[in-house]
Amino acid sequence: MVTTYCSTGDIADFLRIPITATTTPNKLQVEKLINRKEDELDRRMGHAWRSKKITRELHDLPLLYTFGWGTPLFLAHRNLYDFDAAEGDKIEIWQGASSIWENILGNSEWYDANYERGTVHLRGFIFSILRKNRVRVTYRYGGESYGGDTTIPGDIEDCVVKMTAIEIVNTSFRMDRLPMGGSGIDLQSVKAKWETDIEKCIDNRREVYIIP
Repeated sequence: MVTTYCSTGDIADFLRIPITATTTPNKLQVEKLINRKEDELDRRMGHAWRSKKITRELHDLPLLYTFGWGTPLFLAHRNLYDFDAAEGDKIEIWQGASSIWENILGNSEWYDANYERGTVHLRGFIFSILRKNRVRVTYRYGGESYGGDTTIPGDIEDCVVKMTAIEIVNTSFRMDRLPMGGSGIDLQSVKAKWETDIEKCIDNRREVYIIP
């Protein structure tokens, strides 16, 4: 099972326990936990350092126009992959007269994109009357192939390691199989410290959205 933000080896180093195919917890179980925590972190931050796909994100056409660019659409994410029809990316315009979505991706006369900022500018729609729910965009963002997010930041790795470690401790119903150190360790205080670190990382990294 593929993990991105950290590995089972990182979890083993952090907890100072062996994690193999035969340990409790085993390698596959820990990888499942890491995947779930990666999903949770992406959702809570509104950004990702791995490839994610957004399907049919719906937009109104704003009453705005940037000279030389067109009418801007502000997508929900930044650091996009270049649009690629072969990967399923689409820019679809609702054609009210015929009740169909027309995909204009590949016709560069109709749009420009700023992939770093996550904006798409449409040309030729400044005087359009039909604006509500007029455009839907399918795109990819984050990930290994985008130049801005090729390296996983250290605090993101640390955050997922601690999120996974908390889950391992919380679900370790057979404590005799998970070495927990000496009797002087206050497990609740340790977990509380990890949780504080996690929330601080999420607060620092959370994307800011402006609701029109």
